Amino acid sequence: MERTVDPCYRPTLATDQIRNNLSALVSRGTIRNTTLSTAIKLLDERFRIYCTHYPYGLWAPGLVINGEMQGLTEQYLPMAEIRPAFRQFFSLALRYPLSAESDPVRTASCWLDLLQRLHLPGYAVNPAALLRKLTEDEPSRIRFIFTALLPQHHGGSFSRYPAQGNFLKQWLSRRSTFQPQGLRCLDAACGTGEGSYDLAGILLQHGIPSESVQVHGSSLEPLEVFAAAHNHFPQDPEREKQYRAITKPLFTSHATDRMLFFRDNIMRQPEQEELPYDIILCNGLLGGPFLHGNEMLTNAMAALTKRLKKRGLLLAADRFHGGWKKDSPPSLMKEIMERNGLMVRQLHEGLVAEKI
Repeated sequence: MERTVDPCYRPTLATDQIRNNLSALVSRGTIRNTTLSTAIKLLDERFRIYCTHYPYGLWAPGLVINGEMQGLTEQYLPMAEIRPAFRQFFSLALRYPLSAESDPVRTASCWLDLLQRLHLPGYAVNPAALLRKLTEDEPSRIRFIFTALLPQHHGGSFSRYPAQGNFLKQWLSRRSTFQPQGLRCLDAACGTGEGSYDLAGILLQHGIPSESVQVHGSSLEPLEVFAAAHNHFPQDPEREKQYRAITKPLFTSHATDRMLFFRDNIMRQPEQEELPYDIILCNGLLGGPFLHGNEMLTNAMAALTKRLKKRGLLLAADRFHGGWKKDSPPSLMKEIMERNGLMVRQLHEGLVAEKI
């Protein structure tokens, strides 16, 4: 099976293009595999044993679970037997390798934990029944993949950092000239693209011609790149509807014409011929659960600074819980930025730095 790992898309809402691009990321039709079929049969037997010994009623959406339920579920329906089956499923259902960080089954403490976290339907209480459904029914499989790999917190919401947006507007007003090739912007670790479209909207409101603006959004997760470019969330039609209502003026005004979403790693050192950016956003990543500690932050900041023009702007907002800020406090991030030749100031929502 050909495995595409570096998707790159211009924003479009065209149904045929969305379907074609999605087909490059997920398998279509029925999935048939002897190894997976055997694993499903074994899980069916394990679930029968679980039902025989489990003293509580079976899980259903909305059930309040306690520690004893979790412990007994892990005893009679162990994740050690569930994880390999789902790894096999994802290897067949996706046309790209699933990273360990993206795998929701890997981090689940027990099967009940995963059912609750993913808000799965009632029939999913039996992992064998769930896997059988996913191999046979393509729409259910696609919804599950998006549910599992693209939860609501991946991206969050539009206008999430208003103080940052206000700072950008003021900065644009003070800066009277830009380079002849126009204004280049990067939303690094863009998630599902809300911040990228927010940025495009700010530039449009500021009166910068769309033909003079490039807004790029990058993520390590191919499904995030896809969802951002196509405003497509098959697991959540209401979210898709609201998302498209917000981005519609940008499509109508052609502000999306020079936008681009692609897979990339913020740790990557820029190629020699790469053009630098005037503005880089890196929100909700630096100092959080996926990128923290002195070494990782130092490497990330060095790479991001090299991709920034002189007098360019780097904005890093966050909404992390206190535990992550204890491990990687804003003072550490500020120190690392200053070591890389950035002039730093604190905003209510994070840091903003200018390359000097």
